[in-house]
This record gives sequence, structure tokens and C-alpha cells, in this order.
Amino acid sequence: MAVHWVNYDLNKTGQNYTKLIEYLKSHQSWAKPLASSFFVKTSLTAGQLRDGIKKHVDGNDSIVVVNVTGQGWGTANVDSNVTAWLKKNL
Repeated sequence: MAVHWVNYDLNKTGQNYTKLIEYLKSHQSWAKPLASSFFVKTSLTAGQLRDGIKKHVDGNDSIVVVNVTGQGWGTANVDSNVTAWLKKNL
């Protein structure tokens, strides 16, 4: 399983995040550290996850998906549940 960091900007005012968030939460495990980002643990590659996300957003929305190796990371002022998730999954 890989962990990917998903960052997104839905560029249309009044955008509906429901389908995107449901998709991201449908994978094996996830954490939401910031307003427009998720860590997602999945068997998908970064490209496959990006393609899945594209099905739930508009064509002008911005998406970045990065594979996280866990070799180094740190948090500040992030929910302790997210930090615990990172410790467990990276």
C-alpha cells in the first residue's frame, strides 16, 4: 500500500466537495490534515488516484497527488489524530 498526499483547489465558486471527499474516504485509510488536502492510503499509484479524483471534480480544478515515503515529516498545529495517523501509516 502507498500513501499519497492529495492537494486540491476547486476553482469554481460554490463548488460541491461532497463527491470528491467521499471518493478520497473510500480508500483503505485516510487523514485530513488541512482544508484542501488528504493523506490517502491505497493500492493505487499516484497517477491512478489522480485519474479517479478527476472523475469527481470539474475540468478547471487543480489537483496535486504526491507519493509520500515517510522518510521525513513534521507537523505543527495539526490535529493530533492526523499526527497519530502519520505515525501509524508512514
